[in-house]
Amino acid sequence: MLKVGTCLNHMYTLMEEIGSGGGGIIYKAYHENLKKYVVVKQIKDIAKDVLNSRGEADILKNLRNTYLPQVYDFLEIDGEIFTVIDFIEGESLDKALAREGRFPYKDVLKWALQLSDALAYLHSQVPPVIHSDIKPANIMLTPQGDICLIDFNISMAFDQSVRTSAGISEGYSPPEQYHNYSMYCSIAGIGGDENADAYAGGSVRRTRYAGSGQGARSGQADGVRHTRMSGQAPASVQGQGQASQGTPYEGQRITRALVGRGVDERSDVYSLGATLYHLLTGICPSSNFEEIVPLSKCRVTVSEGFTLIIEKMMQLVPENRYRSGKEIQEALKNIVQMDSAYKEYRRKRKASFAALAALYAASAALIAGGLGLMGRERDNWYNATVAQAEAYIENGEYTQAASCIEEAIGRMPTRIGAYEAEVLRLYESGDYESCVSYGRNTVNSPEYYVQTESDEESLGNILYVMGNAYYELEEYDNALNCMNMAIEYNTGNSSYYRDLGITLAKTGNTAQAEEILSQAEELGLAQDSIYMIQGEIAYGNNQAEEAIELFQTALNVTDSDSTRRRCISFCARAYQMLGDDYLDEEIAFLEEWRGVLGASSSMQITESLAEAYARKGDYEQSLALFDEIRSQGYASYQILENIAILYQQSDQLDAAEATLQEMNEQYPDRYRTYKRLAFLEADRQQRKANSERDYTQMKAYYETALVLYEGQDEYDAEMDQLANMMRELEAGNWF
Repeated sequence: MLKVGTCLNHMYTLMEEIGSGGGGIIYKAYHENLKKYVVVKQIKDIAKDVLNSRGEADILKNLRNTYLPQVYDFLEIDGEIFTVIDFIEGESLDKALAREGRFPYKDVLKWALQLSDALAYLHSQVPPVIHSDIKPANIMLTPQGDICLIDFNISMAFDQSVRTSAGISEGYSPPEQYHNYSMYCSIAGIGGDENADAYAGGSVRRTRYAGSGQGARSGQADGVRHTRMSGQAPASVQGQGQASQGTPYEGQRITRALVGRGVDERSDVYSLGATLYHLLTGICPSSNFEEIVPLSKCRVTVSEGFTLIIEKMMQLVPENRYRSGKEIQEALKNIVQMDSAYKEYRRKRKASFAALAALYAASAALIAGGLGLMGRERDNWYNATVAQAEAYIENGEYTQAASCIEEAIGRMPTRIGAYEAEVLRLYESGDYESCVSYGRNTVNSPEYYVQTESDEESLGNILYVMGNAYYELEEYDNALNCMNMAIEYNTGNSSYYRDLGITLAKTGNTAQAEEILSQAEELGLAQDSIYMIQGEIAYGNNQAEEAIELFQTALNVTDSDSTRRRCISFCARAYQMLGDDYLDEEIAFLEEWRGVLGASSSMQITESLAEAYARKGDYEQSLALFDEIRSQGYASYQILENIAILYQQSDQLDAAEATLQEMNEQYPDRYRTYKRLAFLEADRQQRKANSERDYTQMKAYYETALVLYEGQDEYDAEMDQLANMMRELEAGNWF
């Protein structure tokens, strides 16, 4: 035991003991250099040999995420290993739960987004960092209402063998985290194994905080009792969050095969799901998995989409859950699309259109002659205008296309064709975010009527293009949703099946992709598209070189510029899978195809090439290519943002600011521009001596960004990062 007042490594002065447990004693300390409080915590014995023999400790020291504490140092004292971690002000969620009973849906959804951001970051590390103990006691609620995920398992970052020896937190640990079936039976209190009372190895974590609860305990003490209930809420919230009478998770049964498999990213997914379940209902999930009542059977106010997400996270079979924090994050970003309103949308719309059609039929009896002729003339004008817009789009003349579309919608807003053209225009111009946003508004709040089979095909095309835009944004779950809905409207379109198969393969569902490929072939899918799906399946199976060969074969047999552009994009991505050693080959490949295709496709290939040069660190060449795109009139918001970022990376801060101001003129009222300006101003001031710094302009940019951001549906972790920077500046009296 270390004495209070001891200064470790001439840097960390121990202020007080704040906890103790199986891993050792935990201290609040003062960082003499940074002038801030930290936590000094003894880590588990199981990680010592790993830390002593390998250099992976730097993995944890380099972690940087808004919702994780920073790891500052590793210390060896008398043969014991200690970590030095951020001291997080606030209260742990287990204490807040004990006081509040449960939390509103809006708060839990916000925390779910923040926690998924933290998990996506941890799981993206190489090797992945597995938390292994997500539960309310390990989540701090800060005074600002945000969360911080603490106490991630140090050893999980280093050694795969350690992943079979994680401790258990009742109610939150998934089946695979238990050491064996006997251990599970003993903890769950069931008689499923004759040796249940004699399981070997492992520990059960029951977390509590010592002291008054002020500030973070980035390490906890063993010994707290969690309320364990099987479908019964605490007395304080009876009638609010309790479970209704109903069966537990239908079809979910615990088997020996599910127990003791060892933890991975999907184990964190389960634990986070169980934690969100507890926060919403006030009920800690039972340690007997078969007694857990699904969230959908609990009387709490939660959106259907969030319910589906949590129930998927809490599947007992790991393969049935989301695979990582990134997949949870993607599902949460557009949660509304999972609600049944989407599933019922087509049926209700058809009923409405049928009624309108009857009304129009009755009215038509009163209309004759000249009005009918006028209607046909208007139809001809409308169809010609939309066709002209599509021709402009094909030639990459997006401004002219926009004018035609605007005129068509203005004169005949109840026709769907112009809306379809606008979604396509935004997609082909590379403005995928606007494509998704416009398409979502078009589908959810239609001003047009869908009366004919052709109209339904147009609606299917809107959903199909949205699916491809989501694909480009790497939001694959949303892409799958849109493509599946598109097929409902046009079951005979082989291109829909092609891109559904490509997306399935991209998400790792290669078996389903093979099935979709078979259906598409039956519909007469062209050979170039077959090669595309096969290439994506190879890519999904981590066979990058085979994928490149298939994509290049598709390139050689197709006569479609659109297909060529996509194959080139897919091929470049496969080169990226092979790593930086193939970066020059990727660049040479893109250089070969640049300028070969039409104007629109060539610009998109040039953009990919510019990004490749940026990854290589050749910012000058990357900037030259992006400037070429801009000079040709393809200055999308994303292009300009990339240029601004590259200028900043190249230390050309004035040029970066000028580009951002240009973005403000072309795309007013976008919070991201002011967000970038705030970060840029922070960089500018950071380069000055302390006495010369002035963060007033940064504050103004941030406040403008905040006002604009509050009107958005999306969640942006960078805004939270910026908010934290502002709080630190205020605490340091910089304003």
